[in-house]
This record gives sequence, structure tokens and C-alpha cells, in this order.
Amino acid sequence: MRSSDEEEGTQKHNNGRLSVQFDVNSLSLDRSPVRKVLDRVDLPVQIVRLVLLTLILWVWQSERIFDGVSLLGFEIFPEIPALFRGTPSGVWDYLTKIWDDSVFWADVKATSIEALLGFVYGSSGGIVVGLLLGRFRRLARVFAPFLIITNAAPKVAFAPILILWYGVDIGSKIALATIIVFFIVQIPVQAAVGGIDPDLDTVASSLGASQLQKFRLVVLPGILGPLFGALRLGSIYAILAAVFGEFIASKRGLGQRLISASNQFNFGAAFALILILALLALLFNFVMGVLERRFLRWQDDGGKGSVISL
Repeated sequence: MRSSDEEEGTQKHNNGRLSVQFDVNSLSLDRSPVRKVLDRVDLPVQIVRLVLLTLILWVWQSERIFDGVSLLGFEIFPEIPALFRGTPSGVWDYLTKIWDDSVFWADVKATSIEALLGFVYGSSGGIVVGLLLGRFRRLARVFAPFLIITNAAPKVAFAPILILWYGVDIGSKIALATIIVFFIVQIPVQAAVGGIDPDLDTVASSLGASQLQKFRLVVLPGILGPLFGALRLGSIYAILAAVFGEFIASKRGLGQRLISASNQFNFGAAFALILILALLALLFNFVMGVLERRFLRWQDDGGKGSVISL
């Protein structure tokens, strides 16, 4: 009996030790908000980035990079004449001058509207066509040759024709952005719908799910990842399409302002406008990233697209 009591006590002791060892509450998973921010920011990485940015700005401002860079007899970066050089100080001067310029903000508004409407029209059409062709295989076989030929054609080649059709106002830029964004969204959506596990559709049908329920519970969750990846890329290309259309012919817009600055050899203004366009694209990307996190909140952080890699 004594030995049994001892074994029982030992077992209780071991069980107690094991329960403490594997107690989930004992794991340090609940981090403080400050600790979470510090882990996400990763100060060593930010410091290295800051040093690298400072070095780039110093080399750029000193204009040494414009003297040309050669390696093993190969000219990596050509020597730039002084007339064609732009510096960070010139960029800053231009940004401070146009901040209160109402004409500049009208150009920003024009480019933003062109890119936004082109993105909305193109992505909406791409989603609808991608869903239909991915769901109905025979329909996809009918339209496949026409879509392939249209997609194979260089989209920017349509720009002069669209300008003749729609004029030099914002309509031609919206049309060009719509065409480009359409194929960026349609192809991944169609592939994602076609790649959904057919067993899931079979199980949903056996449970009596309607077509709408199968779309909401099977198809839509299965394509959200590729869909948002295409939308994020499409939002960037919508801006590129609008700017390219403004390069050719436009009444107003950042692209028209950029080409004018380059023709006048004002490269400080040109680099500043490129920076503004990059910030506008980042804003579009930020909105898509917020929506992606909202609709894919069931995924872990590694499965979601980050707006900026911190």
C-alpha cells in the first residue's frame, strides 16, 4: 500500500509538473502593445534603412553619381551633362513652391480621377469576366482566342487611337487604364476560380447549397487571395496608364506636367513629380491593403499583403 501511495503521489507530482510545463497561459504569447510595436518596427532594420537613405541622398546631392560609374570597362551609369542633372535640393524647392498652387492640385485631381475610374471599370469587368469564364469552362473555350489575341497586343499601342476616339480629355486615359487593368484582374481571377477544389463544390451541392451559396461560401473565399493580389497590381498600373496617356496628349494631369518639366530641362521638378506619382500609387496600394486585411482577416499576418514592409 505504501508503494502504491508513493506511486500515486509521484504520478500526481508528475502530472502537476507536466500541467505547468505545457500550460498555455504560461507561454509569453500576450505581448504588451509597446512590445508588439517594437517587434513590428524592428529598430535595427530601420536604422540600416535610414543610414542607406542618407547615403543615397548624399551621393545624389553631391552629384558624384552623375560623373559616371564604370566597372571592368563596362559603363554601369553614364556621365550626365550638368544641364540634365537634378538634385534633392531642387526637388525640395519645387515641392515647396507648388504646395499652394491651385493648378497643381487640379493636375493631381485629374490624374487621380483617371486612374481611379480606370481601375474601377477595369477591375469590375475583370472580376465579372474572370468569374464567368472560370466557372463555365465551355464559355471560356469560346472566348479564349479573342481574349488571348487582345491581351497579346501591346496595350499602350491603343493610346493614340483612344485619344482620337475619346479626345484629349480624361476619357481617353480612363479607357486606356480600363483596358490594362481588365486583363491584370481577369486572368488571375479566372485561374483562381478554375483552380478551386471540385470536391468542395461537390460537398456543397450534396448539402443542398444553391449557386449563390456555393459562390459565397466556396468560390469567393477561394479567390480572395489572388483577387487582391491582382487588384493591388492593377491599382499601380492604372496610374501608369493614366500618366502614359497624359504623355501623349492631355489638357491637364501630372503626366502632362512631368513631360513639360522634362522638355524644359527642369529635372528637379521632374524628380519631384515622379516622387508625387509614387506617393499617389502608394496611397492606392494602401487602400487596397486595408481592404485586403479587412476581407482576409481570417488569415494569419503572413498570408496578408502588407502595405509597406516595415
